[in-house]
Amino acid sequence: MELTEIKDAFGAYYINGGQTMKQILSLLSQGLVTPGICTPIKTDDTVFRLSELSTGSMVQAFQKGWTPKNEVAFLPNELRLYKLKTDLELCPDDIEATWLGFLAAEGLEKKAYPLIRFLIEAPNSGIISRINADMELNAYGKGVYALPTPGTAGTSATSMNGIIHLLQAGVDAETMNSVDLETLTVANIFDKVEQFVDEISAVYQSQQMQICMSPKWLLKYKRDKRLAGFYNISSDSEIHDTIDFTNHKLIGLPCLNDTDTFFATPKSNLFHLTKKGNNKSNIKVEEYRRTVSLMCDWWEGLGFGLDGAVWTNLQKTPTPPVGG
Repeated sequence: MELTEIKDAFGAYYINGGQTMKQILSLLSQGLVTPGICTPIKTDDTVFRLSELSTGSMVQAFQKGWTPKNEVAFLPNELRLYKLKTDLELCPDDIEATWLGFLAAEGLEKKAYPLIRFLIEAPNSGIISRINADMELNAYGKGVYALPTPGTAGTSATSMNGIIHLLQAGVDAETMNSVDLETLTVANIFDKVEQFVDEISAVYQSQQMQICMSPKWLLKYKRDKRLAGFYNISSDSEIHDTIDFTNHKLIGLPCLNDTDTFFATPKSNLFHLTKKGNNKSNIKVEEYRRTVSLMCDWWEGLGFGLDGAVWTNLQKTPTPPVGG
């Protein structure tokens, strides 16, 4: 625990001045949003396997001869789950001779200190809140998995492959639909969103598609639409996050913060996979000598069921020229 500034400001001693947990404040943190737009899948597997049935044209003009087309295929799709964890180690004795001494306890068991429960459950900055923020801001959207370095703590951004990585892989493999929107600006975002929607195939226009972007671009879209004079409202409740003349829904995803990435797919096609998912908020506490360890581990992953039912404005990664 970093206690240097507390000691410098309040002294390296404890005086009972009636201080309580209510005097420990924290800034707001990002909660979970992305799992709420997904179809939840609870599984005991670490790889979730799906298959797409693909059929070609069946109808032909009649003739007496047997002329089968044989255009039927089953295509594989694997969605991966990643094993994630949280490890924290501290010495509760460190707080006793500080302003935070009220979080200590009389008994010998260090794991029974009020400090431990506070660290787990504190709103915004507690362990559970921090896990949720890490997943939403670093893993779900921008995550790119990297093998851990033995003995070295990893980062949330390398703990799993997130949505942007999955979209780029689909575009590069030419299994997902890429829409070239060129540069987005605050002056063209309304038109660009409608251009993006227009590129969704006719058969999926009848479905409710989730049009996902960063919250910043969703706000800019609404302002650009207002500037164009398309709102005629008497209250904010009449502003709906839908594309005009469709039932497509606009969604601002914090996991796409600071990106220009758009993607669209039905909710039924975007999966949030979990194994032992309850462990993420069930923190195990162990005490060894005077040290307390807090830990949890679980499996989690995101994936698209059918790549062909996904549209994005990401473009294919350029192929390096031959010879460098």
